[in-house]
Amino acid sequence: MFSGGGEAYVALVKGVGDEDLVDRVAEGDDRALSELYDRYVRQVYATGIRLLKDSHLAEELVQDAFTNVWRGAGSFDRDRASFATWLYRITRNRATDLDRRRRVRPLSVGEEPLWNVSGGPDPEASVALWDMARALSLIPEEHREVLTLAYFEGLSQREISRRTGIPLGTVKTRTTAALKRLRRTMEDDTAAEARHE
Repeated sequence: MFSGGGEAYVALVKGVGDEDLVDRVAEGDDRALSELYDRYVRQVYATGIRLLKDSHLAEELVQDAFTNVWRGAGSFDRDRASFATWLYRITRNRATDLDRRRRVRPLSVGEEPLWNVSGGPDPEASVALWDMARALSLIPEEHREVLTLAYFEGLSQREISRRTGIPLGTVKTRTTAALKRLRRTMEDDTAAEARHE
């Protein structure tokens, strides 16, 4: 069906919205799950660190959350919530379960919780991170790439140009276009959520 192995398929899932990917996951498409994982693993892990203050439990949370996505994709209702909201709820619920389980189990010798974690218990910032991830997943790959490299990896436009091989002027143009597209996407999401309330 796809010549050249999975490359053509990967290109197809990169431009697909989160909710459509969940539909594919419900049909058993593990590559669609892999794309959702790539888009949201950082947010799930960061939420785990913030809530559980333990890197091992945060890793377990990532595994549990995406296993729940795989198992529950058929019950996802895009009319009730966006994928990002649904995944955030799964993540919060699983984190609560893991925290309860941890409280029952005493710490082993040499096992210390991770206390000094940046971010703090600010639910507004956490929700904003999820909103940002969803908006990034909806913009074209070429725009998402420059924003991810600039804002999540801290690269300058010149460094992005060197790493990707894209001319500096093109990086600047894409960055400007990406920011405009991202803002429009986030405004559209906000308006859509207001209509549902």
